[in-house]
Amino acid sequence: MVKITVSDKRNPIPQSLELSENIKITTWGAIKVNKADFFPSSFQIKSGEKVIYIDPVEVDGTDKADYIFLTHAHPDHLSLKDIHKIAGPETVVVCSKGVEKKLARHNFQLRKVKPGDMLDLGDLKCKAVEAYNTKPVFLWIKAHPKSSENVGYILTLSDQTVIYHAGDTDYLPTMRDIKNTDVALIPVGGDNLTMNVEEAAAMVNTLKPKMVVPMHYELKVSDDINKFKSLTAGEIQVKVLQ
Repeated sequence: MVKITVSDKRNPIPQSLELSENIKITTWGAIKVNKADFFPSSFQIKSGEKVIYIDPVEVDGTDKADYIFLTHAHPDHLSLKDIHKIAGPETVVVCSKGVEKKLARHNFQLRKVKPGDMLDLGDLKCKAVEAYNTKPVFLWIKAHPKSSENVGYILTLSDQTVIYHAGDTDYLPTMRDIKNTDVALIPVGGDNLTMNVEEAAAMVNTLKPKMVVPMHYELKVSDDINKFKSLTAGEIQVKVLQ
């Protein structure tokens, strides 16, 4: 059983990126996954007066969510405790099919999506995109098989800022179709769980976002993050949050 707690290496001050006067991305920082200190895929986005969470795990904030986006059902991405903490009666929870199965008996406003689906939420547009492994963890077994229909999300905010959260994934051919991204939140160095450093850098150099934020890595592998930065094209801003 996977045990998730707050890491004692967590920065006591939440780390934020202010993209404009009205848009801010925040992370509460490191969690402990079993015994490993880990920077998660968990973010809050404030767009004007709207509050958006992606894969909230061990969040410290008390801001109620307008929208919660969940990529898949692994416990470092899906925390029922945190969803209950930030969800109100009007919160829309957008999720993949594996997550919907786990949340179906709870009283949430669920919107199930699969890769390729698009949602128009008025002040927020969402496209669900593929997120899966091409390489196995053991023999033929993959941590994130394509058949699970896990997703990443491309979010277009009210001012047309585009944020791409890749979820847990390898470098996929369909990523070449993702255009005009302002911020990409990308897993780095995940053994056979996600892209390794070289794959992540190659993906980012193809995608060409204005800014990239590495996620889903162990804190002890800081050399991986430095290598990722060195392999990323110079015009792409790399922001490391911890």
